[in-house]
Amino acid sequence: MKNWKKLLACLLVGLMALTVFTACDASVGAPMGAKRSTAESAKALCESFKGVTYDEELSEKAYYIAYWVAGTSVSCSTNANKTELYRVGSANDSAKINLLQHNYATAFDSMGIGKGIGGGMGADDFIPGFYIDTDLDSRKDYISFTLPKDGSVTDTMIKAAEGKTKLGVAYVVDKGVSYAVVLFG
Repeated sequence: MKNWKKLLACLLVGLMALTVFTACDASVGAPMGAKRSTAESAKALCESFKGVTYDEELSEKAYYIAYWVAGTSVSCSTNANKTELYRVGSANDSAKINLLQHNYATAFDSMGIGKGIGGGMGADDFIPGFYIDTDLDSRKDYISFTLPKDGSVTDTMIKAAEGKTKLGVAYVVDKGVSYAVVLFG
């Protein structure tokens, strides 16, 4: 019986060591994750765009995207001073076409964004304030999202905000740094 316990203990130690070497997105026990916003947490961002107010429904959609981004794979490169979070995810031709036609909710739904946590993207009534690259050279079925560091106002956000009155935001937190998933409607 003692030998079985020792064997089990060795297996568990080995498994724990393996997870340390494969958990690229973890930092001192804090894995990458999604974080919801509130009107107060989004206040500074809303003030950066004239006539734009916080919208809870858009923020929930932004959270679905943040949740998806936090769960996607990426290389293990680290840079403490990075101003953007780059994520690659799979997207079929239908999703890519919808992205190019600015049918973002339809595209994200077809990619499964929000489905795993009881949501969906609903109507195509928003535009992302983050960069989406649908033309990754050698990876036909992939797209990438580039999220700016929280507090940043990018050209992509400024363009997306034109003529919009609502803003939704959620965050991807990686190694203690927040990156914004911003949607305008």
